[in-house]
Amino acid sequence: MAKPFLRILDTDFNLHGEIDDYESLQFTRRFFRPGEFEIHIALSKQHTGELMKDRVIYINNEPNKAGYIQYRGIEEENGIETLVVKGPTLGGVLDRRITVTDSYDRVSGAAETVLKHYVNRHIVDGLYPGRAIPFVASAPDLLRGKSTPWQSRYENLLDVAQQIAEWCDIGWGVNLDFAARKWVFDVIEGRNVSASQSALPPVIFAHEFDNVESESFIDSDANYKNVGYAGGPGEDEDRLIQVVGEATGFDRREVFLDASQAEDAAELVTLGQQQLAQQKQILTFDGKVLDTQTFRYGVDWDLGDIVTLRNKRWGVTMDPRVTEVKEIYEKTSSLEVKFGTDIPDITREMKALKNKVKRSG
Repeated sequence: MAKPFLRILDTDFNLHGEIDDYESLQFTRRFFRPGEFEIHIALSKQHTGELMKDRVIYINNEPNKAGYIQYRGIEEENGIETLVVKGPTLGGVLDRRITVTDSYDRVSGAAETVLKHYVNRHIVDGLYPGRAIPFVASAPDLLRGKSTPWQSRYENLLDVAQQIAEWCDIGWGVNLDFAARKWVFDVIEGRNVSASQSALPPVIFAHEFDNVESESFIDSDANYKNVGYAGGPGEDEDRLIQVVGEATGFDRREVFLDASQAEDAAELVTLGQQQLAQQKQILTFDGKVLDTQTFRYGVDWDLGDIVTLRNKRWGVTMDPRVTEVKEIYEKTSSLEVKFGTDIPDITREMKALKNKVKRSG
């Protein structure tokens, strides 16, 4: 992969410089949640003073590859001072809001409709004074994704968007719109380019195609639950309980689900199903892949696409979705890709636990 150039903008879309002689750039894109970037550059180089917090960097004039700076640090080693800047992709702006509402903010419809409802209500329109961000907008609603009801109250907006996206298997991101001078929220559907379909040329990652450099495979049921007892409003024996899931015998893995905010039995079942889906099986395949002429990144396959993975020695063949791509530009460039289930890290798990305690309190 050719080393890309970076442009620096402010939130009014004014250009503050262009950089192409950095020491290192890592840019991570994700399907269900924001990615992040990290840049290392000698402090003495041109335009490093423009890499200020809240400035936007974007890659090769690609509107979907942009982020904003949240961290600046300077490191010194052997007399060389290096500036390190980090931040989320533009979707990280959702982390600045919670779903503030007097009663539960309820909505039902296509996944895109539900996602854009919360983004519009809590960032674009702001709902209450001081909450709108003038340069953030939503793309027109095309009613994409499966239909789902949702509700939220005083939850982190980014977490809500991720949960909806994972439940509905639809991605999202925030892109730069230079004509409108806006950061535009929109959904991503992805294509099916696996070997199991014939509408598009298939993309297969396997050693026989010389497009896999290293790989790891995880198939884990450690935190998996498939039957939930969803508890609705009420206390003790008067509390309404609904069962979701149908597994039996040794295959049955039970969990209690707190859904006390449900208004009726039907909503209790829906909330239980949504919570149960978060305690899923982990089936993931990570690897460093090669950007070959046979299967070109950004052309033949991209973030969100369903591809085929095959390792004959491990007995693994699967058609997962590309959920994360890390582009690494250093002395040698590489692509690190995650396929399938996103493995929760401890920070996200603790954050989810705090939200659960807050909602049930």
